[in-house]
Amino acid sequence: MAAPALTRRALLTRTGAAGLGVLIARAAPIATALAQGPGPADPDGTLQAFADTILPGRKVTVTESGAAVHPQAIAGVDALPGAVEADALALFHHPKVGFDALEPAFLTDLEQRALEHGGPFLSLGWDARVAACVAGLDFSNPTRVVWEAAAAVPFTAFCAAALVPEQTAAKSVGYRVMGLPGVAPAGYTKRWRPSHRLSRERTKNGNLA
Repeated sequence: MAAPALTRRALLTRTGAAGLGVLIARAAPIATALAQGPGPADPDGTLQAFADTILPGRKVTVTESGAAVHPQAIAGVDALPGAVEADALALFHHPKVGFDALEPAFLTDLEQRALEHGGPFLSLGWDARVAACVAGLDFSNPTRVVWEAAAAVPFTAFCAAALVPEQTAAKSVGYRVMGLPGVAPAGYTKRWRPSHRLSRERTKNGNLA
């Protein structure tokens, strides 16, 4: 299924100026300099498995937009929706995001680390997947910024509802899980005001309560 239309301005508004786009831009030179090697047999399934490791969720066969989910991608360690269901894969490939330029280098490194834990990343169990990701995101890894950029994509798909045209709990699984109502479709009728008041009570010593 094609990714929903998203302007660059809308993307930056949703992810923040110092968010996903900046991370990917920082990672691009490092990814370009990395030696390319054999990647996974199923790149998209592996990206979904990585997204599920970063922000796990329940087992589903399709995402909230109706896109297919690889049957091995989701480990199913959480009962609530996760990044895969929130269309992390579509955000990985969105042309305004730019992650496609990092993908070959990232997946090569991911697959090499996965092999140290028993096999291709997509075939690993949950604990082995976590171990491979912990190693990639370790501060001792000189290519850590590429991993940080990759990890930012699932978070943005889930927490920022980056590909959801109407950012409301009714439309976004991420917002529902986080308990956020999202943007009011007709706008807000009242300006938000703090409800607290200053305390006037005092303790026995004369201090404010």
